Amino acid sequence: MDDLVRNEVKGMKRYIAGKPISEVKRELGLEKIVKMASNENPFGCSKRVGESLLKTYQEVALYPDSSSYSVREALMNRYHRPIEEIFVGGGSDSLIKVIFSTFINKGDEMITGDHSFSRYEDNAKLSGAVIVRSKMSNLVYDLEDMKNCITEKTKIMFLCSPNNPTGSSFGKTEFEKLLQEVSENIIIVMDEAYREYVTREDYFDSLDYLDTHKNLIVLRTFSKAYGMASLRIGYGFASSEFVNYFYRVIDPFDVNLFAQEAAVEALKDQAFIRMVHEENRKGKEYFYEELTKMNLSYVLSDANFILFDTGENDMLIFERLMKRGYIIRPGTFLNLPGYIRVTISTTENNIGFIEALKSVLGEIERDRKLEILAVDSLKPIR
Repeated sequence: MDDLVRNEVKGMKRYIAGKPISEVKRELGLEKIVKMASNENPFGCSKRVGESLLKTYQEVALYPDSSSYSVREALMNRYHRPIEEIFVGGGSDSLIKVIFSTFINKGDEMITGDHSFSRYEDNAKLSGAVIVRSKMSNLVYDLEDMKNCITEKTKIMFLCSPNNPTGSSFGKTEFEKLLQEVSENIIIVMDEAYREYVTREDYFDSLDYLDTHKNLIVLRTFSKAYGMASLRIGYGFASSEFVNYFYRVIDPFDVNLFAQEAAVEALKDQAFIRMVHEENRKGKEYFYEELTKMNLSYVLSDANFILFDTGENDMLIFERLMKRGYIIRPGTFLNLPGYIRVTISTTENNIGFIEALKSVLGEIERDRKLEILAVDSLKPIR
């Protein structure tokens, strides 16, 4: 039966999601679990979203609007872009697949950062594209190196800013230089799933460049700051010509009715987004301060998570933290062994995590000293 499977699929790896709370409770018999692995919003979603879900259940037997018109209209009013330039799908994951399905032929080259969102490479493999990884200086996108990677076969570039899994971002000057110097025949995708968390002063609104760069596509989501990850709804902006093609590829009912109604209400509550941004900023500063005290190097983050180097076996730390009720993302899963990625959570959870981490690192150090003593005791006395 293996012979029936496409070679492109055989070359892919299954995506490993963060462990769900229910699974860890069941495995370890713990009552309280804090999940800090999947960059979910610890503050949940807007009350307006919850209220819309209660109302929408009355229409659960009906198909949703296949064009997601109400969501696109709400996005048009908020971002002041023509509705013809807006497309919506079942999470930005789904829209990444739509982009590959629309543009990429076997043998085309796709450029992205060496440590970036794994779904770019997954979809490139599925499409038969050639993956080109540009260097990331200190785990930050190097847009100059991305340009140096361009060949006559380059079809598309994926930029993630703020970047998952590193949290790093790049500024306006670098981005504008890239746009000016890259051929309009190369598609540039800006994935901004975490843009609501950005604190750097020279960040920019990539929508401002859509009129002058028709090869630009911008992706955003309701999963992160809006706290709607389980509803699966992402959105994007591109030329009306591109969007017309996307809607030939997007599944007709890709976005369910609950997600559509909730997204419209979520956009109305920007006070909630401002609160989430501020709480995340305070949590980030707390992590910086504590990690500095522990002499652990970290990547400056513009997202809702922190990536830092433990200097230890990250899988061991992952397992021991989980026994203490904290689920994190080990760097081994991200091709960054020794690092761990931790979602910024509530003040209580952040403090609890740091205490658990100190305990685990202390435990590992004690175990190492005991091993050394055990080895020394076996040495012959001269």
